[in-house]
Amino acid sequence: MRRALFAGALAALVLTPAGLAHVTVLPAYLEDGRRSTLVFAAPNERPRHAVTGFTVTAPPGIELATASPPSGWRLQIAARRATWSGGRAAPGETTEFRLAAMTEIAPTAATLVAVQRYDDGGTVRWSIPFTILPAANPPKQHLWPAFIAGAIGLVAIVAVLWLLRLRRRPTTDSGDQ
Repeated sequence: MRRALFAGALAALVLTPAGLAHVTVLPAYLEDGRRSTLVFAAPNERPRHAVTGFTVTAPPGIELATASPPSGWRLQIAARRATWSGGRAAPGETTEFRLAAMTEIAPTAATLVAVQRYDDGGTVRWSIPFTILPAANPPKQHLWPAFIAGAIGLVAIVAVLWLLRLRRRPTTDSGDQ
């Protein structure tokens, strides 16, 4: 039993780093109606081959706009697709691709699709979980109704305390003397 547990723990430690290496995006959300800059971290995980292209496709309702591409790369945007080309990322190197985005869709979970292209013609496709958050509009403040409700509450508390005090007062009888 101990050997099986030890082997499982060892396998988890050895295999976990391989699962962690993938394309990620920060932040992993868009706020409805607000323009944000997304940063995609794309590591080159293929030994002996350079990354020569990178594409991100957004779901319907997300508008993409240009942001400064990494040095040596060109960015083209068509509809919901952003494509970087002209650069090279060596094996083991991570390139950050920036992209401005905005949405007007209801809050939901979504998926962005990223594709890395390599100098040997190979591609790797990544599905990136993503969230659309509700707009952060602060609630309207209604101060007058709150003030009136507070004043009514204060008057009610004073009235209850006054009535309790009246009930506790001893009555004086002048006929006993």
